[in-house]
Amino acid sequence: MRIKLSVILILCACSFSISAQQPLSSSLKNIANVVSDSFGAPVTTVEAFFKEALKLEQKDGVPATVFIGLAILESAGFSSYLYQKARNPFGMKATSVWKGEKFMMWHEGKMTAFRQYEDPGEAVRDFATFLRSRKWFADALRCPSGDAECFLEGLSARQGSKKWEYEPGYARDPEWANKIRRVIAKYKLQELTAKIK
Repeated sequence: MRIKLSVILILCACSFSISAQQPLSSSLKNIANVVSDSFGAPVTTVEAFFKEALKLEQKDGVPATVFIGLAILESAGFSSYLYQKARNPFGMKATSVWKGEKFMMWHEGKMTAFRQYEDPGEAVRDFATFLRSRKWFADALRCPSGDAECFLEGLSARQGSKKWEYEPGYARDPEWANKIRRVIAKYKLQELTAKIK
């Protein structure tokens, strides 16, 4: 992804940084605790994912709020069977392009291969790579750094001005974007991005 020079300068000038070893601030820890309490996932699991999503936002401008909201929705707050067994928060299937470990699970009436990850960092990076590989998500990736609403709209399906023009989105569910918005609002995920500005 090409990042505009202004975005690079903003990211470089930013004094806040997240590393795997650096603890989250108390307010980010509080959000992680609420998510953990809501779904029963270990707080360390939630915090680890938060850190990786925040690092991705700093590096590429991909909004952590949307990444985390999407992961919470898709993985039932990091407590789903797929997340527990394969550390896969996005439901990413292991198609022919996937060269990593696979986890087999009964899904939609048949055994299905899903991508298996070592840690939250691998899951976050792979999902970002997946988004970059689909031309219809290019508009989402061109959004201003950290602009969650723009990014969410870019991931949503859209009908073009002509009947034959259709841009697939991340999910078929027409309420998908609103579900992510509700997760973001419920868990105050917008505060995560505010902490790295």
